[in-house]
Amino acid sequence: MRPTDVCTTVLVTTGNRALREPGWGGWEDVEALMSLSLRASGRFHSRVWMADERGERLSFQEWLGARASPEARLGCAPGPWELEPGGDSKELPAHVREAFQGAGGLGLLRFTDGRRVEHFMPREVRPRLYDITGARLYGFLRGRKRAEAWEAALTREFGPELRGRSLRTFLESRTLDEMEELLQRFMLLSAEVEPVGEGSEVDPDETVKWNAFFTPSPGASSLSFEYVPTGPGEVAAAERDVGACRGGLASALEAVREFSERHELRYWSKHFRRCLLRLSLEPQPLEDVQELLQLVGVPVPAVQLVNAAMASEVFGGMGSWNDLAFDGPDAEEYQRLSNRLLLAVKAALRAGLNSSAT
Repeated sequence: MRPTDVCTTVLVTTGNRALREPGWGGWEDVEALMSLSLRASGRFHSRVWMADERGERLSFQEWLGARASPEARLGCAPGPWELEPGGDSKELPAHVREAFQGAGGLGLLRFTDGRRVEHFMPREVRPRLYDITGARLYGFLRGRKRAEAWEAALTREFGPELRGRSLRTFLESRTLDEMEELLQRFMLLSAEVEPVGEGSEVDPDETVKWNAFFTPSPGASSLSFEYVPTGPGEVAAAERDVGACRGGLASALEAVREFSERHELRYWSKHFRRCLLRLSLEPQPLEDVQELLQLVGVPVPAVQLVNAAMASEVFGGMGSWNDLAFDGPDAEEYQRLSNRLLLAVKAALRAGLNSSAT
C-alpha cells in the first residue's frame, strides 16, 4: 500500500472507534502500533495533519473532537478523477489538483454527520530538514571567524526583503518554514564567504562547528501526511458491500493469475495465488495495519478483504507488476486485466475500511 493508503486506514478505523466511543483512550496504542502521531504532540516525527480552508493545521484528534456527534462517520469515497477521469479535477484549486496527482491513494477521506459532508484529499508532506530559527542562525554566523563577511553577503542577498530592517531583525522574524528556503540561500553563499577546495585555507575547528550546527533534525527522514479540504462537493457513493467487492477482487486476481501462468511468470502466478488465499485465511496480527483493524473491531471478512487488497496492490515502479511489457494482443489484455485489478483493489479497500463505520 502507498503511505497515504495506510494513513487513511489509520484515520478511518481509529476515527470511527473514537466517534462511536468518545471515551476511548487508545490513541497511544495506535500511535505506537503505526509509529505515527495522530495528536498535536507525541513522540513520533511522522504526523497526520488536517488542513482547514485557510490552510491552518490541526492534529487529527483535534479535528475529530470538533466534529463528534452520535451520527458522525468517517469513510473512504472515490475521488473525482475516478468518477469522471480528467474532468472534475480541472475545476479544483491548484493545491488540491497537486494532491491528486502526487498521492491519489484510495480517494477522498469523507466525513459526514448526516447533515453535511466534507471531503479531504491526502498528500505526503516532507518535514523540514533543519529546525534552525533565524535567531540561532544569526548567532551562529556572528560566531564565525568571518562574521563580518557573512553579514555583508547576507545583507546583499536579502537586500529588498529587509525593508529597512537589520539583518538580525529580519532573520528573527522568519518562521521555521521560511527559514528552510533562507538556509538554502545561506548555503550557496558559503562558496563565496568560506570557500573550500584547492587553493583555499580550511580551518578544521570552523569546519567541525559548521557540521555540528547543520545536523539535520531528528524527523527529517520521516514523512508526515496532510489532508487538504476539497470542498463539500457531491456525496460520492462509498462501497460498503464487502461480499460484492470480495467477489470482484477474487475474479480479478484469478484472471491476472491465469494470465501470469500462461506467460510463465512463475513469481507473479504464485504471488496472485497467495493474494487469493488471504481472502479465506484467518487474520493474524502479523502486520501493523491488520493488527490495527482487529484492534478496533473491524469484522473478520472485512479484515480478510483489506488484507488481500493490500497484498494485491502490485502497482509501482521498477520491478512491480506494471513494469512488465508485452507485444500484440497480449499487451492489450495485460492493460485490461491490470486496470481491472487496480479498480477491484481500490473498491475492496474502501469496502473493508468503510465497514468500520457501521
